[in-house]
Amino acid sequence: MFAAPFQKITNLFKNPRMGWVGLDISRNAIHMAQVEKLGNQYTLDARWTAFPSAASHAAIDNGDSPAEPGPQRAMQSMIEQAEKARSLFSLSATAFTIGDEAIDYREFDVKAKDSEGLDQAVESELEKDSSFDFEANLVKAWELPVTRRTTENRRSAAVVSADYAFTIWLGEMVTRAGYTPEVLDAIPCALARSAEMVVAVPEQSCLMVHLGDACTTLTQAQQGLPVVTRVLSHHGFENVLLPLGREFALSPTEVYLLILKASQASQDIQHSSSELLEIVSEYQVRFVHSLAAEIYRTLEYLRAEQYGDDPTEILVCGSGSVMPKVCEQLEQLVELPTQRWTIPSSHESSPGLPASLYAVAAGLSAIAWERS
Repeated sequence: MFAAPFQKITNLFKNPRMGWVGLDISRNAIHMAQVEKLGNQYTLDARWTAFPSAASHAAIDNGDSPAEPGPQRAMQSMIEQAEKARSLFSLSATAFTIGDEAIDYREFDVKAKDSEGLDQAVESELEKDSSFDFEANLVKAWELPVTRRTTENRRSAAVVSADYAFTIWLGEMVTRAGYTPEVLDAIPCALARSAEMVVAVPEQSCLMVHLGDACTTLTQAQQGLPVVTRVLSHHGFENVLLPLGREFALSPTEVYLLILKASQASQDIQHSSSELLEIVSEYQVRFVHSLAAEIYRTLEYLRAEQYGDDPTEILVCGSGSVMPKVCEQLEQLVELPTQRWTIPSSHESSPGLPASLYAVAAGLSAIAWERS
């Protein structure tokens, strides 16, 4: 019942392709990555980023008609840019995930004696939400790992849902740009699969921290599956971008590029901009301290509730991972080994941007339901 609607636009099951183009879509940027797999090794072969046009930023800031909301207009402008970059990618099979909670992800503990009764139990849970419209949404549910603490005759389920009309529109846009959309997924699922590519021992638990624009998503991952997820709705990278943009009359994209430049080669920044970078650092420190407090609370909860093994490391990805020394700052505050998500790049892949930007896109594109 739950998988069928998704199959009209996406292939959520095993796909023989060994290479994908991944799109990590948010309101401020689309990050694209082509990942190919040879045996157990993954290589980042091409990457590219699009930012919204000035008109799209104005639409988001000023608001417009419900028929053409600002964020959707921004996505359209960026996908149109992706069409021009099609020649950079030798593959067309595309997996994409959308940040800023555009794809809903929930976890339920439901009454079900076995996996066969999971769909009906999840449907009963969703019916309790009076705002949820089954006709307007695509839904996919599956059982979470047995490491999650449950009682007899109960199962833990992960549920992904997305607005049907929006999903069809997005699929049509991506197709028009010359790509073949095959997988649509929620960020926690992509994070879990991304973690499996990086951690030395996949059986060990880690905490994936996706620093998105509007929110930060924390996902405990083990063996390529999400175990438990927490979304910090008021701890997005925009807490750094927007205040700086207002103070210096810059767009979020301009602030983003400034932070990226500082992250890449701070020694190359001209002395005239040092005062500006000091102010950027002040906003970043406030944000990271607030975020670290929430991460620490999350880790304490996971340890107390015994959701599988305790996380032994933190992997940071998403747009906010470009902040200079963010991993070092988090590691010092949370006292857990912290690193950026990254995979090797081929010689053809441009070294201009840090691979951590493409964590979700690359992880999703490489692993995308291969094990389903």
